[in-house]
Parts: sequence; C-alpha cells; structure tokens
Amino acid sequence: MRHSKENTIDSLCGAITDYLLRVQDFTPGEYYGSFWSEKAYHGPLLDWNAGGAHHHRGAASAALALWLTGSKKSDREMMYRAEQAFDWLAARQHAHGGWFEIQNNEKPSDWELTGREELSTIETAFAVHGLGMALLNGLPPKKSYSDCLLQAGLWFLSIEFPPGSGVFPHHERSPYDTLNATFHTVESLILITAVLQRIYHRGIHIFQQGAYRGLEHTLGLQNADGCLPYRSTGGVTINYTSLVLWCLFNAEDVMSGDSRFVMPRRGEIDSMASRACAFLRRCVGKDGALAWEKFETSSAKYNMWTYFITMNVLFRAGGEENRKAGDRLLAFIRGKITASGLPPMRDRGEEITECAFMQADILLFLLPFSRFNTPKKAKT
Repeated sequence: MRHSKENTIDSLCGAITDYLLRVQDFTPGEYYGSFWSEKAYHGPLLDWNAGGAHHHRGAASAALALWLTGSKKSDREMMYRAEQAFDWLAARQHAHGGWFEIQNNEKPSDWELTGREELSTIETAFAVHGLGMALLNGLPPKKSYSDCLLQAGLWFLSIEFPPGSGVFPHHERSPYDTLNATFHTVESLILITAVLQRIYHRGIHIFQQGAYRGLEHTLGLQNADGCLPYRSTGGVTINYTSLVLWCLFNAEDVMSGDSRFVMPRRGEIDSMASRACAFLRRCVGKDGALAWEKFETSSAKYNMWTYFITMNVLFRAGGEENRKAGDRLLAFIRGKITASGLPPMRDRGEEITECAFMQADILLFLLPFSRFNTPKKAKT
C-alpha cells in the first residue's frame, strides 16, 4: 500500500510538472514567462470553457513548484524557467501593491460590478506565497522581489476593515468577513516579515502585528462542528476549512524555530486546528469520496482541488486518524486520474484537465509527500 501511495503521488507530480513546462509561455511580449491556462476559471459560475488566461496565481504556484523541483534536481533549466515566471509576476504587480484576479480572456474580476479596479486578496496571497517561499528556498534575492513583498504587505494592511479589526476582505470593496481571505493574509504577512528579515535583513514589525490581529479575529468564527465557514455569516464547507488550515500550517512552518515570532493564543489555535481536522475526517467517506451534499454550500462543490488540499492538511496535521482519512482521499484520487496522467478538475461530469493554476496548486499540495522530497539516508 505504501509503495502504491508513493507511486501515485510521484506519478502525479511528474505529469503535472510536464504539463506546466508545456504551457509556459515564452512568446515575446507581455506574457513572457507566464503560464497559459487553456481552460479558464470563472467563479462562481465555474465556466471552464469561456476562454483561457494567464493567471497571476497560476504563475506563482507553478514557479514555486518548478523552483523547488529544479533546486532538488539541480536542474538549471527548470530553475531558469521559474525565475522568468517570478520576474513576470513582479512586473504585473499593481502600483497599489496587489494583483488582479484574472478571469476569462485576461479580464480582471469585478465581483462587486462597479467597473472599477478591484485587486484580489486571494490572488495577492498566492503571489506572495510563491515568491516568498521560493526566496526562502534559494531564489536569487533581487531587489524587485523585496519591493514586491514590501508593497504587497502594505496593500494588505490598507484593506483591513474596520482598521485594526483583523478582518481582511476577499477583494477591494468586498463587504464580507471571509475567513479564508483573512487567513491568506495572515500567512502572507508572516511570510513577508520572515523573508524581509532573513533574506533582506529588514526588520519590519507592522506586518507581523497585522497577522496576529487576523489570527485572533478568526478564532471566534469556527462553527460548533469544527467547520471554518467561508464567511462569518455561516454555511458549511470542506474546501474552505481545508484552505484556512493550509494557510495556518504554512504560517506555522515559516515561524517554526524563529524566536522573533510568538504565536498569540497558541492553545486556542491548536484546538481550532484539531476540531477542524475532526470535521474534515467526517467529510471523507469510506471510499474516499467527499460528502459534498451534506458538507459543502460553496461554489467549490465537486472540485478535485479540494481532495488534494484536504489530503495535504490531514497528512500535515499528523495522527493515525488523519492519516487514514488522507489515505482514503488518495485512493479516491487514484481512481480519477485521466489517461493523460493528470487529475481532472472535478470529480464528475466533463473531463477537464487544462486549467494551469489549479494543476499548479495541486502540485504544491502533493510535493511535500513525493519521494523526491524525502531526504536520502546517508551511506554508512
């Protein structure tokens, strides 16, 4: 079973990496270094066939995956490709410090239907995650990258509303208190603080304090059943419970062993994570299928992306019960892999694989468990 599990993960990592290398765009012009996604994502409609795009978050996740893999393999070509993608991403940052969420046909999102610019917390957070984690893993520390992270941190703080509340909305002018947006911000602000300190030797503390406000605010929003809802107004969701945990675990990994970070209300945060994992385990059927109809009211219903991120956080949380639930998810995933070697975007209906940013995210969720990332034992 262990061999089969590892083979499945390694095979998926290889197939997705090959796909991302095929769709990286080196056409001279404004998209040089980015990644073309043939199938576009337009939430909440989930219209995969309405025209592709070069997504900012796709470039961030793909570039990080290529950088991590290339570094491990000493593959200079792959590392070069990653750096080109990060350079493209840095050039696409808005003057205010954030990134647009690019939807179909290269159009920025307009969730509030105002027709005005609308920078995205989620898009900006994925950009910061990719760039920041790559810098912590050896990406050359260009000044353009530090400028990017500094401006992104200032933009995050600028959209906190009410000021000092720890509420960071999904996008500019959003009226909602959205848990995953706040936790994306928490992770981003911790990562920005760490990278500026460790790589660029700049001690800026306002970002760290903003992250702590977001943590403390969200602690009181967990449902009684352990679910971390999409919005503070309620609802039930597997997808966004997993996403909040993913952001939390990423932030904890960055803070680990660094005495400059002191996590507030440590016991309550651990309890929140434990109850959220218990909720996720209840959402995984005996055959590994997610109980969508009972536990998902968001537009993420039926997405395979959710299987991968839920497996990631359960494995990272540790413990026998979490591991068993993660193994069931992987068994279900194994049965859904397409003839191309890629996972489909949904667990039912039309077979769709050519969505680069989702494949890139999935690759990031898998990489920690790939045998390629397992340290080799020293020869004796």
